[in-house]
Amino acid sequence: MDIKKLAEALDVLTPEILGHCGAPGLSLAVGVGTDVALTRAYGLADVATARPMTPDTVGPTGSDSKAYTAVAALQLVERGVIGLDDPLDEHVRNPLGERSITLRDLLTHRSGLGTNMGNWDHLPPPPLADHLRRVLTEARSDAYGGTLLPFWAAPVGERYTYSNIGIALVGHLVELLNPDGVTFSEWVARHVFAPLGMASTVFPRAQHPDHVPAELLARRSTGYATLPGLRLALPPLYPGDWPAGSALSTPSDHTRFILALLNGGELDSGSILTPETAQQMITAQASGGTLTGPSTDASVGFVFNVFDGGEHPYIGHGGEYLWGWNHFTRGWTKDRVVLVISTNQYDLGDLGLSDRPSHAAARLVAEVVTAWVHGADPRPRRTPVSGRSYLAGLLVGDRLTTRLGIATPPSAESITRMAAGAEAAAGWDPEAFAEGVRQVRLTDNPLLDNAMTIRRELPDHEAELLKRQLGVPNLGAQARKQTAS
Repeated sequence: MDIKKLAEALDVLTPEILGHCGAPGLSLAVGVGTDVALTRAYGLADVATARPMTPDTVGPTGSDSKAYTAVAALQLVERGVIGLDDPLDEHVRNPLGERSITLRDLLTHRSGLGTNMGNWDHLPPPPLADHLRRVLTEARSDAYGGTLLPFWAAPVGERYTYSNIGIALVGHLVELLNPDGVTFSEWVARHVFAPLGMASTVFPRAQHPDHVPAELLARRSTGYATLPGLRLALPPLYPGDWPAGSALSTPSDHTRFILALLNGGELDSGSILTPETAQQMITAQASGGTLTGPSTDASVGFVFNVFDGGEHPYIGHGGEYLWGWNHFTRGWTKDRVVLVISTNQYDLGDLGLSDRPSHAAARLVAEVVTAWVHGADPRPRRTPVSGRSYLAGLLVGDRLTTRLGIATPPSAESITRMAAGAEAAAGWDPEAFAEGVRQVRLTDNPLLDNAMTIRRELPDHEAELLKRQLGVPNLGAQARKQTAS
């Protein structure tokens, strides 16, 4: 794998991705083996001041923080302070069944606690013990005042239900039981961040001047809430369930953390877990799911989602911090490659999770890196303008022939007139457009043949962006299903 080719591909495609998704800025890091091999930053960390995004820009990790909390708890397991399967009745009890909740249940989101938003407020939260005492006593979910989601969703162990409160409880256990007698924030600083040299990472009760060093806050990006054609900087909010999502980091720091887990719990700078425990974190422990519910096709390790990936298995997680940031993590366990992305955007729409622009930006970048991990040259075969024009030509060719069952292709004169008369806001290549139109023909299986033309001429990671830019993200999907079957 040539890291220079990946850098070239990202430098061409990431600005296109930011423009398409409306994200102000994006920073990323790629780790290989035991080192951070590549850092890149694009766009703006703050729009009003034109402050550029840099590799040293700090951003909220959101729920990617949960892995720090899991490691802190597993360090206590390794020290014999608590067992993975010890009952936690003294701290929490699920009223829907007889079995006790354990640390293993909390780390695999199978405690029965329902999905919740994180108990956000406009003021920094009280001490964790006070917050959890109130929440558990009231037993009321936060979303829409408790009217949308149940506080207890299932008996212990019955199914996966993603819970911020569950991970906040894990953080509370770390604070109560750690042998240093320090706060949760201090424990992870000493025993997770310091050994790995994560000098730009903190896990505060609140991302507020009272809890975060001024130097780090000065490097934090400004988060933006977006809708199509609209960008807003909203007032700050703070999660009460803060061990589930209040850390600040850089992509390179977080990459070092994931690399350590992929390398038996340690890097040259230090160790955070034994090899056996680190392997447990990134190995499937139970069936998993998503925010919307359990899935038999998904697996969860300790906090991480675990994906088969064929020859390239990987773990993943993500995070959002309201209402302005998105964080993305993927680690290829066999390849020992890590990708971490931070974006200062949170889309306010109610699209599916992966289709929101703030998610799509990271996922489109991940498609580029995935192609590289799989051994392909990720550099685009065409310029963005040429690629869009060519794909538009294929689409027009289909609409004028195969979709209507017409065997006669457009004439050369007709193609030339269409290409010359086009109006394109983002650039136009009439020759690439004409090439695309000419390649479409009515065949015995036109759907499949058209899809194969796209795949032959445009690598998947390049086509994925171009299709979204043209507003046809599902182009060729039906034919791909035919191929798979």
